[in-house]
Amino acid sequence: MPETMSGEEQCVTPGSPPLAKKSERYWEIDAIRGLALFGMLYFHFLAILVMFHILQETREFLFYYSPIVIVSAAFIFIAGVALVLRYNRMLGKPMGSYYCDIAKKAMFLFCIAMGITALTWLASVVIYSDDVFIKFGFLHMLSISMLISIPFLRFGKWNILFGILIILIGVFIIPGLQGPGWLYPLGIHGADFMDHTPDYFPLFPWSGFILLGIGLGNIFYPKGVRSFSVKQPGFLGKFFAKMGYGRTTLIIYLVHMPIFFVILWVLSVTTGIGYV
Repeated sequence: MPETMSGEEQCVTPGSPPLAKKSERYWEIDAIRGLALFGMLYFHFLAILVMFHILQETREFLFYYSPIVIVSAAFIFIAGVALVLRYNRMLGKPMGSYYCDIAKKAMFLFCIAMGITALTWLASVVIYSDDVFIKFGFLHMLSISMLISIPFLRFGKWNILFGILIILIGVFIIPGLQGPGWLYPLGIHGADFMDHTPDYFPLFPWSGFILLGIGLGNIFYPKGVRSFSVKQPGFLGKFFAKMGYGRTTLIIYLVHMPIFFVILWVLSVTTGIGYV
């Protein structure tokens, strides 16, 4: 996620893009994240309607639900672009504090992810008396992908190739493999694994999108500076950019499913529409 930093003068070689002010944010990055957030809200609402048996997972439903892949990829891709923005602005300076900053954020997200695992496990045991819970969801994958990306930042544009390779392995090779259950973070698992987890984002192929973001971020934002022209945001642009601001996005991501659940539970109890 783009971060604010204290501004200071930096040297620029002739003919190279000027380095961005460290306090500068690019609204289009936040806006894309904001659009992806609303897409995720929509698809998660569909999913919880299925949970309450208001919708059924028919072939037509799955067809309309499938674009969530694009929405999820956009989230991860923008995370990669945001990582490389600050990395390029730190070139020539001690990088240790930056790497530590990424690691701290990644561990913070991973702790939240493990909290989600614990809560969904508890809900599964108490409400459903089964073992269907989130074992390696979106935040698990994103946090680990951020840690993995640290040594790849130095490769710049080459991360496009690394990202494509990981995606291709995850799409065409990993699904054909079955192995011990503890390999599920990589995408390798038993035949019935998907029956026991409602949200699953393995590192193959999803971590490839953060490397794609890093690679393309080096092309479109060399030295942390936008290399293309873009108009100032209008009302919608400002709105989605505000929704896509890192902390705002995380808060909405964490609270939206409990809110959806409570609303539909109250509707079910008061009207008899749907059931868990």
